[in-house]
Amino acid sequence: MKTLDRYLTFEMLGPFMIGVVGFIMVLAVDLLFTMADLIINKGVPFFAMLKLLVYKMPSLLVMTFPVSTLFGTSMALGRLSKDNEITALRTSGITMFRIAAPILVVGLLVSLLSFYTNEKIVPYANHISTNIIRQVIYKQPLPEVKENVFFKDAQNRYYYAKRVDMKNKSMESLMVYEITDEKYPRMILADTAVFSGKVWELKKGVIHKYDALGFLNYEAAFDSMKLAVTDEVLNFSDQKSPTDMNRKELTDMINVLGKGGVSTANLLTELYMRYSIPLTCFVFALVGVPFSLPSPRSGRTWGLVVTIVFMFTFYVFASVFRSLGKGGILPPAVAAFTPQVTFSVIGAVFLYWEGWFQ
Repeated sequence: MKTLDRYLTFEMLGPFMIGVVGFIMVLAVDLLFTMADLIINKGVPFFAMLKLLVYKMPSLLVMTFPVSTLFGTSMALGRLSKDNEITALRTSGITMFRIAAPILVVGLLVSLLSFYTNEKIVPYANHISTNIIRQVIYKQPLPEVKENVFFKDAQNRYYYAKRVDMKNKSMESLMVYEITDEKYPRMILADTAVFSGKVWELKKGVIHKYDALGFLNYEAAFDSMKLAVTDEVLNFSDQKSPTDMNRKELTDMINVLGKGGVSTANLLTELYMRYSIPLTCFVFALVGVPFSLPSPRSGRTWGLVVTIVFMFTFYVFASVFRSLGKGGILPPAVAAFTPQVTFSVIGAVFLYWEGWFQ
């Protein structure tokens, strides 16, 4: 690493780390007030609340990475500009883009770190924190009725039920997606099912099989059919929501539901956002650079205020497109990536317009 790259990188990392700590504290304020009330007035054990706070941290961390990247970019380049170090570098023949390059690389690395955290840590932590809130804090038993239950057993069977009534041991709109030695899986659809032990009784359903080209070549309707299941699928209490799943689990769920004709726009948007949200760190670095450095044409520094306006504009923009994607109004990929692509183009245009590539 060259001296300039190392200098600019460490100049940015200090404010970035301060931003991470500061923004986490801001986001955690409401949680801390709630925790204090539960400990003092509800008698919830302190260590349960401490455990909840620990498991909430990864999701808060991912939320702070983009804003901290923007904060670090603005503070680092603003300080260099104020002390005329940018001018000194420019008179030495170093281009503005060369000055900005280490900042953009740091933004890219933070995006990769955010992606790893969001994939490997956040789903597990969210699942644990949800169980703590339900079972320890509010002392709620496992719900007797569950909606949109999805799970997999050890024999490569995927199960989806629109509604599961644990009290009456019944299901509605059941779909069983069974992977066999053939190229395409066998699918069983049933209006209702009742379960007792390792035997399920499916009622008013149909069995579908497909040929090597994927065309339906066998269909058999039934009024009643018994299905033997394994121990793994008897426990619905550990069912995960989409936010508690990693990309592989979410992809499996999308594939199974798509094969069964269930709308997956909501889940596909969630899946694509697993990529687009970490990318926001790089986007904020790209947008923050031209507004934090003095313009070669005008000599002005746009400043932190404008970058904050960009930040809030981005999040409003992203929220709208997220809703459009989950509602099926826009294709999920378009909804997930349009804000990042749009603001990346804006940042690149400003860099080019001010002549920073020269």
